[in-house]
Amino acid sequence: MTRLRPIKLGIAIMAVTTFFAYSGQAHATETRRSVTMACNPFPPSKISETAPLPGYDIELLKAAFSVGNLTLKTPFYPWKRAYLLAEEGRVDGLCSCSYTVEREADMLYSAELGRIRIGLFSIAGRISRKITSLGDARNLRIGVVGGYNLENTAENAGLTVITATREQILLGMLYNNRIDMIYSFREPVMVAHKARNTGLALRYHETSQAPYYSCISRKIDDAPALLNTLNNGIKTIRANGVYQNILEKYGVADVTDIKQPTAWTN
Repeated sequence: MTRLRPIKLGIAIMAVTTFFAYSGQAHATETRRSVTMACNPFPPSKISETAPLPGYDIELLKAAFSVGNLTLKTPFYPWKRAYLLAEEGRVDGLCSCSYTVEREADMLYSAELGRIRIGLFSIAGRISRKITSLGDARNLRIGVVGGYNLENTAENAGLTVITATREQILLGMLYNNRIDMIYSFREPVMVAHKARNTGLALRYHETSQAPYYSCISRKIDDAPALLNTLNNGIKTIRANGVYQNILEKYGVADVTDIKQPTAWTN
């Protein structure tokens, strides 16, 4: 019986050690870093976190963060609200954002997430003048989503700017002749207009193309580390083909070469 005591004691120690090791692993799993990036509705790049197809930006970010074994939450807010939450560090960042010098005080920019097409939209037949640049739209009422960097761009070009919180509201104003044109990103206006099914044809006048990024709030404690993780993830999914596959699923694998339907010609 005496000889068995050391054996029993050893077994007991091993059991306790195994228990705490398992508990530590479970705790590590439970406390794995979860990233919250605020999104604004911007179909087809940001549709909804719970939609069957949530938007290609959301899928790209989930794939990129998963490379670093991080999970992603993407609550939706109007743009100004989303930016405020990120600015204050109440979320980890923004799903996507365009570059402005002013935002550098609040945000760290990721590697390029994608490219966007930007232009002016009018009801076909209502604007007789030729529109090839922002300067051609002077003396017209131009609708812009408030808080987008496009608002400043339009104002700096000398345009008469009227703001709204989202593209759908601007389209309603355009249909009812409360504004003459919308200055915005091409894809969300196209999607919103198609959903309204008004029978009206829009004319799209492209003025520029530009890269866009994801932004990490400078107010969070691990901002530089999180940015590095995201950038590594973006680099990885571009290299392994996941990035391209996601864009192909949404039909925007090469945004610069999207064919415009007849109603959308310049």
